[in-house]
Parts: sequence; structure tokens; C-alpha cells
Amino acid sequence: MRQKLADIRQWLAQKRTRGMAGLLSASLALAILYVCLLPGSDLPKVPLSDKIEHVIAYIALSAPLAVWFGPKRLGAAVCLAVLYGGFVEVAQGLAGTGRSASWLDALANAAGAVIGAGSIAFLLWRTRRA
Repeated sequence: MRQKLADIRQWLAQKRTRGMAGLLSASLALAILYVCLLPGSDLPKVPLSDKIEHVIAYIALSAPLAVWFGPKRLGAAVCLAVLYGGFVEVAQGLAGTGRSASWLDALANAAGAVIGAGSIAFLLWRTRRA
């Protein structure tokens, strides 16, 4: 078990892994922006709460973002994801697609960002002990 944890930590630290995480983060950020700027009528009906969808999206965004930023800058990764979530909400309100900005959506985005980066922080902490 200790060896597997050490292998995970080593894999997360590799330049190639971090570069791929950055590319994935940028792709997810664009996908989130695209979906959030679509008119509400164009969105598929999903049997989840809107807020849960926001949390899931920002977990998916902030986890690879945290890997890309690295263990010493996890706070910066969270801040960037939270600021991006706020930007997307403002853009949604200004886009004229019939959707509006929501403080609760921004809060759900922030919660997802903390959970996603926090999961990477926990993984890094757990593997450090290996």
C-alpha cells in the first residue's frame, strides 16, 4: 500500500501529468463557459438539482487545476476556480440568453472548487505519509 501511494505522489509530480492536467482544466473551463452561456431552453433536462450540477462541474474543474498548480499553490488553484465561477455567473447574466446570474450558483461553484482541490490536497497529504 505504501508503495502504491508513493507511486501516485510521484505520478502527480511529473511534468507531463501536470501539463495534461492544465490542458484538461482549460478544456473543462471552456466547456463550462459554453454550457453556461447556452439559453436555458437548449439545455438537456437532467434529474439533478441545478446546484448539484454546479458543484460537480467545479469539482471536475478544480481537481485537475490543483494538480496543474502543484502542492504548494493549491490555494491559488481554489481562488482561480472560484473567481472563474464568479466570472461565468456574471457573463451568464450579461449574455442575453434568458439566463441570469445567481449568488447561489456562485456559491455552489465555490463549494465544488473547494471539494475538488481539497480532494487533491487530501491525496497529496495521504501520499506524503507513505
